[in-house]
Amino acid sequence: MARTKVTIQDIADKLGLSKFSVSRALSGQRGVGEATRNLVLCTAQAMGYPLTQDASAATSQVLFIRDEIDTASNEVWLNVMHGAEREGEKLGLAIVPRQARYLQDTDHIEDSVVGLILAVPHPSDWATLAMGTGLPVVCAGHVSPMQSIDQVVGADWESGYAVAGMLAELGHVDMAYVHRDITPLRRSERFRGFRDGALAMTGAMIDDVAMDARDGFRDAFFTYLRSGRAPTALFCAHDGLAASVIFELVGLGIRIPEDISVVGFNDFALASEMSPPLTTVRTPQVEMGAEMVRRIADRLFDAEARERPPLRVALLSEIVKRESIGPAAEKGWLSRTLKLAEQ
Repeated sequence: MARTKVTIQDIADKLGLSKFSVSRALSGQRGVGEATRNLVLCTAQAMGYPLTQDASAATSQVLFIRDEIDTASNEVWLNVMHGAEREGEKLGLAIVPRQARYLQDTDHIEDSVVGLILAVPHPSDWATLAMGTGLPVVCAGHVSPMQSIDQVVGADWESGYAVAGMLAELGHVDMAYVHRDITPLRRSERFRGFRDGALAMTGAMIDDVAMDARDGFRDAFFTYLRSGRAPTALFCAHDGLAASVIFELVGLGIRIPEDISVVGFNDFALASEMSPPLTTVRTPQVEMGAEMVRRIADRLFDAEARERPPLRVALLSEIVKRESIGPAAEKGWLSRTLKLAEQ
């Protein structure tokens, strides 16, 4: 009968140590006492673990799980991964990118993997598979309600509320939230905060303008105007969408911000290069990646932390004011645009 392969987890279970500590001891990395290191090496040898393997193969790895994502999100996830890599280097953890489909067969997960970061648009879809590995897992963003898993999220509701307040100070009462897909909880939270912020102001109105991915903003905007509503300010779900909105509005002869103010979200690189430069919400994407690595390290290093209930850490954003917003103005553009909508 073939002998069963001994894994790092087997050694960790026998010694009552974390997989992370055993991995560091075997690879000669810092953070493990000499007595513990010797105990791990002796136990590994007695159990038949191959100590002659290249030490680099035993380097503790955290898998950065990604999914096929839309172009607008690429910049966000690259920044998040940069933050994770930077923090991982400080802690002696290698951050290794993998596609989400990798989780469909957990038998392929390398022995040196000590944690998982779910950096996917819909983390709930993959959380159950990830948790089934028995490794520490942290999600970038919200998961299903009451799902028992660590999360690092943005302060989306607060951001939406703050945007409504900023626009209200400029006299805006007719405002709309523009999006393509509101199902990701982070985007619906922005809308909810925007709506709640407006409701706190007498006379303010918030509308929901949903764009069809095929038809784009122009058709959605015309449909919205035909309903009898017209905005003086638009809050877009992300900066890429805001760029499309501004392009279409300018093409209709609507001036930004003299006629309509536009606000984005995320502060992509393009935000400061647009004409006019985009007012937006800057999210702490690099810090989000770093914080996720810290959450995993806490679960690995700290025995008490391993017993704590899952945490949700919300990182605050900030509004970056540029030239795409201004005081609310009369809707002199409306009749002309409605005529275009009827053509």
